[in-house]
Amino acid sequence: MIVLLFLSSGLFLGWSLGANDASNIFGTAIGTRMVRFKTAAVIASIFVILGAVISGSGPSQTLGKLGEVTAIVGAFSIALSAGLTVLWMTRTNLPVSTSQAIIGGIISWSIFARMETEWSILAKIVLSWFLSIILAAIFALVLYHIIGKLIMIIRIHLFRIDLYTRLGLLAVGAFGAYALGANNIANVVGVFIPAIQLSDLTFFGLSVNPEQQLFFIGGLAIALG
Repeated sequence: MIVLLFLSSGLFLGWSLGANDASNIFGTAIGTRMVRFKTAAVIASIFVILGAVISGSGPSQTLGKLGEVTAIVGAFSIALSAGLTVLWMTRTNLPVSTSQAIIGGIISWSIFARMETEWSILAKIVLSWFLSIILAAIFALVLYHIIGKLIMIIRIHLFRIDLYTRLGLLAVGAFGAYALGANNIANVVGVFIPAIQLSDLTFFGLSVNPEQQLFFIGGLAIALG
C-alpha cells in the first residue's frame, strides 16, 4: 500500500500526460470528424500501453543517467511537481512538454540531495528537442509531396480517397500512440525504477520484470488521461 501511495504521483503525472498529449495524436482527425472520438480513444489507449511496455526502457535509461533518484520520497516529489505543472499549463491552454517538466524536477532533486547532474546528458536531451522539430518538419514536407504525387498518378476516386484517408489516420494515430507510450513512459515512472523494489511476476509462463510492471501501470494512467 505504501508503494502505491508514493506511486500515485507518477500515475497522476501519467493522467496529466494523456490529457495533454492525446490531441497531438488524433486531434486533427477528430476535429475534422474523420475519426470518432471513441474509436480514437480505444486505439490510442491500446497502443500507448503497448509502446510503454515493449519499447519504454530506452528513454528511462537516459533519464537515469541524468540524475539517479534512489529515494522513493524524491521520486514521489519529482513526479508530483511535474504532474501539477503539466495540469496547470494544460488548464491554461498552454502547450507543455512533460519531458521538460520531469527533467526540471530531476535537476531540482539533484540540487536538493547534493547529487551530481550529468550536464552532458542534459545537453543531449535539449538537442533532441530542437532536432525533433526540424526532423518532423522535413518528414512532413517530404511525405506531403510524395502522397500528393501518388494521388495524382493513380487518380483515386474521391470516395476511395475519403476511405483511405480515414484508414490512414487510424494507422498513423496507432503508430503515434505507440511512440507516445514508448517515449513518455520514462517521464511517468522512470524516476521510480531505482527507488521501488518489486518482484518478478509470471502470467501463463510469461515473466514480467519490475520495470515492465511499472511501465504497464504507467501506460494505464496515460490511457485513462
